Amino acid sequence: MKLNLFPSWAQRTADPEQFVESATGKKAAAEPAAPALNEEQLALVGVLHQLLQTLPQAYSGRESVKRLCQMILPASQHIRLVWVGFCQDDSGAAIKPTAIVGKALSESDHWQLSKDCFDYVAPFAQEADWEAGHDSDFQSLFAPWQAHPEKCSATAALAIPLRSEKARMHGMMVFYADRHDYFADTGYASFQAFGHVCEVIWKQSNLSHLLTRQAQLDSLTGLLTRRRIVHVYEEAVAATATDESPLSILYCQLDEFHKINDLYGWAVADNILAAFAKDTGGQLRKSDSGGRWNATEFLYVLPATDTVDAENLAAAFLGHFKHHPVNIENWSIRLALSVGVATYGADGRGLDELIHYATQHLHSSSTVAEDEL
Repeated sequence: MKLNLFPSWAQRTADPEQFVESATGKKAAAEPAAPALNEEQLALVGVLHQLLQTLPQAYSGRESVKRLCQMILPASQHIRLVWVGFCQDDSGAAIKPTAIVGKALSESDHWQLSKDCFDYVAPFAQEADWEAGHDSDFQSLFAPWQAHPEKCSATAALAIPLRSEKARMHGMMVFYADRHDYFADTGYASFQAFGHVCEVIWKQSNLSHLLTRQAQLDSLTGLLTRRRIVHVYEEAVAATATDESPLSILYCQLDEFHKINDLYGWAVADNILAAFAKDTGGQLRKSDSGGRWNATEFLYVLPATDTVDAENLAAAFLGHFKHHPVNIENWSIRLALSVGVATYGADGRGLDELIHYATQHLHSSSTVAEDEL
């Protein structure tokens, strides 16, 4: 079903003396016609039509927001810049743009806006008045020009706050024009509509990112899923073929974990698994990746790591959990685990081969007494 989101201005500006038939069959005077749009407003409405027809259904976040800004610029010779940015409550005082396009882009060395701008909940306009002092409200939107006001070709700005379902997230779309009265003459409606389109892109992008993370991360441990860690391994093998760097895996399994489940229950056992995954992350390098291979088995892909380095990491794993019990709620529980390593090429090439080799050469932590579990 095709929706007509915009009124037919040709119909709305028709002869006001026209009459329409009412439900009773009597003729009633039509409502007064809306004022005709000027050329600038018609051009902006045309862009909105084009956006709804051509905006891709598969949103790609930053690129789609930038494309939206680029489509707006040709509609008006007076718009000098379109700026879009997002921030969270814990963001710094200055916010860098997610997308920024326009002829005025080269006029400032640093395009950042104050986080205070994002506190507004309704559209707000400002005009450049360089003699008003740096404490004037207008400085918030014109902050990028503070160091070089002589370079500023924009004289008016209109900020459209962008809403998100997340209370801590804030967004803003700012339009800059080279006429003081531009936004007053043109009105806010079209720019608010552009803001709504930007909101849709933003929300769809966040949803897509969330769904991707859910598909790639194990919900309990936060580590990669089995399918994802296989993909990471394949990418690491491809990189190894290019730069001839070593590649190893580390396979880790928690021994007799069923005892913990029996003694403390599944809820505590789940928390222990999550805590274990977090602790292992502290032993890894940024280039390493960890995944949950099975219920109590974990696989770590170690790029640029030969057998010696992999064995050292395995020893570090065993040593850490031997001397550092996992603390959950009021429990301090010492885990028993076994760790094995395998190196690509020397111990096999397929992931199944490497895992088989690692499981045949496991190093175990010292067996713990049952009362320690």
